[in-house]
Amino acid sequence: MRALLVHNEDAGTDPVPRLEIEKVLLEAGISPIYCKHGVDSLSDALSGTFDFVIAAGGDGTVAHVVSELDDIHAPIGILPLGGSNNIANAVGVDGDWRTIPRQWSLDRWTRLDRCEAEGPWGHKKFVEGLGSGVLMEAFEEVDDAPQTPEEKQANGRAAFRRALAGATPFSCRIEAAEWLWEGECLMVEVLNIQFVGSRLSFASRASPDDGLLDVVLITPELRTSVLEWALDPDASDCPVKSRQTSSVQMTVLERPFRVDDRSPNEYLAGTVRIFVRENPVKVLKPRELAQ
Repeated sequence: MRALLVHNEDAGTDPVPRLEIEKVLLEAGISPIYCKHGVDSLSDALSGTFDFVIAAGGDGTVAHVVSELDDIHAPIGILPLGGSNNIANAVGVDGDWRTIPRQWSLDRWTRLDRCEAEGPWGHKKFVEGLGSGVLMEAFEEVDDAPQTPEEKQANGRAAFRRALAGATPFSCRIEAAEWLWEGECLMVEVLNIQFVGSRLSFASRASPDDGLLDVVLITPELRTSVLEWALDPDASDCPVKSRQTSSVQMTVLERPFRVDDRSPNEYLAGTVRIFVRENPVKVLKPRELAQ
């Protein structure tokens, strides 16, 4: 099998060299075509000829490949090399990346939805989520020099707790086809998958292939319960119940937006329209995880 290997050589706290990945792939019977993420042209690489695409990196690399792939019949294999690996975990891909390639088969895959947003900064594609408030502030404050993935996750969760504890309310209006919400909140997130940030499961019922968005609102009266949950977020479900919709229009005038892991423009707020794209992609599942 021939695969386009899209590799972020800086992913994670202990980056994996290109040659090590290519060695594992060749041992699994996969011939890689290399594309250095962030340096080589991804659009040019995706226009080539291959049997499937490999996204080797963290959530940013995976989201970029998932968002830009036009040939949705070509599956994507994920090698989770990042700190949180939210997208990989949402579709059931976890564990040592070295064991994954030999478990791939092109007829074992799951679907992953892709999303789009139109806002004051223009048009953006995304996979994880779009939001404003506490989580964005936590991204800005987190320690960027952890030594291990565990330390990186702990730092991110600590930054979230600090941001939530000190957050001030802002006005938000959410218009969905089925419902309307307007009021003050500390955080609003429109999620495509269960996890966001430092692998925080804000939307436990979210499915990556259901064609729906999960809207999570932390209002001031929920601050204390969410802070208690955030001390050990893996032990129980988030106390905030998400609301589901296929598309949503959200207005926030006092805070910028975050799309996946960054803000398109930290000076622009306003109204954004968010929807699920028509064509999901296929993500390969390791053998023991395939349904």
